[in-house]
Amino acid sequence: MPPRKPRRAKGQRRPAEPSPQQPQPQPPAAPPQSAAPPQPPSDEQSETGADRSTRRKLLLAAGGTAASAVIGAVIGAVANRITSSEQAVRDDRAVEQAKRTEAQRKPPIAANAYYYNRSNEAVAWILPVPLTGDQRQQLLTRQWSPHEGMEGFPDVVYGVVTFSGDRLTRLLTRIRISAIGQWTGPVFVRQIRARVLKRSAPVSGTFLFQASQGDGEPLKIGFNLDEPDSIARVINPKNNTLGPAYVDSRTLTLTPGEPLTIDVQAYTDRSYCEWVVELELDLQGERRVQVVDDHGRPFRSSGLASRYQDRYYVHLTRGWTADGAGPPVWKT
Repeated sequence: MPPRKPRRAKGQRRPAEPSPQQPQPQPPAAPPQSAAPPQPPSDEQSETGADRSTRRKLLLAAGGTAASAVIGAVIGAVANRITSSEQAVRDDRAVEQAKRTEAQRKPPIAANAYYYNRSNEAVAWILPVPLTGDQRQQLLTRQWSPHEGMEGFPDVVYGVVTFSGDRLTRLLTRIRISAIGQWTGPVFVRQIRARVLKRSAPVSGTFLFQASQGDGEPLKIGFNLDEPDSIARVINPKNNTLGPAYVDSRTLTLTPGEPLTIDVQAYTDRSYCEWVVELELDLQGERRVQVVDDHGRPFRSSGLASRYQDRYYVHLTRGWTADGAGPPVWKT
């Protein structure tokens, strides 16, 4: 027999019985536990990491700076070498061009020319007109010395006299040209020429003569002003005649700063001539003509006239004496 249910006490309510078909509620599942948040590093760990990071950045920065400096130095050195070479070439060209430009502004040769004669030679001064009264008085009363001349008279022609016996044969105009090269390179003198600017009858006004112990010795270069093209020719010392062109067998070259002295003599037997010297130059392929004169004036030469209106002769001790009109003759 089934067991008996226990008896309730008086006033006690009967508990409700659960429905056999209603599921019993389950307690809520506990939320899954997430990973614990990272704990902040300690101060010592933070400082150590910061130092390492700073050192790493400094090392990287220093390495990059050093590498940049090395690369920059190499590039700069190469560029500087290239630039320096190119600049040096440009500078050399600029200097050379400046020299050439400056040289173009002045003559290739610095030349100074003047009348020249040697001592103990017979010389003469010729004027186009007779002396005035004052000039005559001044000449005859003046004490003569070998160092005095007649260059102070206007339009005077001065030269060395050649003679045969007591007959005077020719009046030689002697000049000395002192030249210095002032071009950027060598200057070649291709030809020396006398160019006549004016020609007229021989001067026949006044003849003044100073004798010497003998005939003057000719120079090596001479001009015949009576030639249409008067080039410098070699003088034959035996007969005082002119031979071939002087530069045909000789080379005249002036380097920068090099001096050169040229002694030439010119004559004319038929005329009075005013003339200049022309130097035909070769400047490394460029031809140029340079004119040499008597400090801006032409040189003057004259043939001997057959007769003069007034003649004077000088003696070493007696001074000047007048001899009237007549031909040019040798007197002491």
